[in-house]
Amino acid sequence: MPESSARRFAERVVRSVSARGRRLARPFVRAARAFRSEPPRPDPFASRLDPAGPVLVPIPPIVEVPAIGGGRLTLLMPGLEMGRMTGGPNTALNLIARLGEHGVHLRIVATLAALDPEPDLVREHIAHLAGRSLAPDVELGEVSLTEPLEVAPDDVFVATSWQTAHIAEAARLHTTAPAFIYLIQDFEAGFFAFSTNHSLALATYRLPIRAVFNTALLRDHFVTHRIGSFGRSGSEVPWTSFEPAVDQGLFRRAAEPPDGGRRRLLFYGRPRNERNLFDIGLRALRLAVDAGGLDPARWDVLSLGAEIPELDLGHGRLLQPAPWMDYPAYAAFVSHSDVMLSLMLSPHTSYPPLEMAAAGGRVVTNVFSVKTADVFRAISPRIDAVEPDPEALAAAIRRATAAAEAGAPEPAGISLPSTWDEAFEATIPWLLETIAELRRGP
Repeated sequence: MPESSARRFAERVVRSVSARGRRLARPFVRAARAFRSEPPRPDPFASRLDPAGPVLVPIPPIVEVPAIGGGRLTLLMPGLEMGRMTGGPNTALNLIARLGEHGVHLRIVATLAALDPEPDLVREHIAHLAGRSLAPDVELGEVSLTEPLEVAPDDVFVATSWQTAHIAEAARLHTTAPAFIYLIQDFEAGFFAFSTNHSLALATYRLPIRAVFNTALLRDHFVTHRIGSFGRSGSEVPWTSFEPAVDQGLFRRAAEPPDGGRRRLLFYGRPRNERNLFDIGLRALRLAVDAGGLDPARWDVLSLGAEIPELDLGHGRLLQPAPWMDYPAYAAFVSHSDVMLSLMLSPHTSYPPLEMAAAGGRVVTNVFSVKTADVFRAISPRIDAVEPDPEALAAAIRRATAAAEAGAPEPAGISLPSTWDEAFEATIPWLLETIAELRRGP
């Protein structure tokens, strides 16, 4: 049979197999695809064939080394790439880097992604975050399934995510420390559907830990829902918390509205991060437009936080992507905007609503668990928190835009620290005391 005829025959085989006969025809379909030089489909069981697997968390090989004089504190980061330095990683680096001026020997290690190819840029970034020069003996490194993690008996570890918590526990077992320090910045089990990853993340809250919570509100969620050892009589773990700082020198109301008096609504849209409820937010915007809001003669609607295409909101309105900005440019952009829609199905407030309120704009966000409307009102009367459903959010968007146009009088600013020195004032002494306690052993 000529090659062209054989190819057409193979394609007919692939197309013509009925749903009922697919099971019997699979060998023939695979043969037809092979004939057409199609790459084979990935085997979903490839990682499950080895009796030693599957690998649930990529824990690096651990190599024991002699004790280091004075001890060492190791911060385990998911990655140390400059392009991924967002709010959570920046807060971890900002906090732990400050311990260096108290004589703590620091090691900062990328565990799941790479160390940036320009480590000096990472050093400069950390020094800028902390407002302090890094000591020359601060180590930057990376580990992987092939790059081992060196562990000395007097090492103390700080985990910054659920995966790094499992790595910290594996390393701790080679030390004399009875626990590791866990910087908890969200309820990470909630990032997943009920699944293996949900279970693994939840398990980290039962490990031997000393907890540092990013907001007392987040700790309240753990206690209220008795997560891990929290809220359980006789098994409470030592903990502290801090409230995030918002630089009100950067985030402050601009003297003039942008673009000759046009108004601007920002949507913190992150479609790949499911907890940010992108589709609910998009639907709420379309409902608000359908009800007559966001007049295109007066309002621009922009999305920031991730790259998206231009999206039609209906009735001549568009949701347009905002360009990428560095942090000072982002702060100026927020300060020249009027309303922000920022959603997160989590007990943490997230940073954008706080930054927008500090800048004098109005915020529409959602409630969740202990994160109530009253909690947000105590932070700022400019934050309107409602149930995370499109109709409630659309009504809140219309309230916020109407108030912005009317120039309603609620004051700008927020009831949170304005500097990270203030935010970490109690946390640094707690960490120093905890490190000393862990070094003393059981």
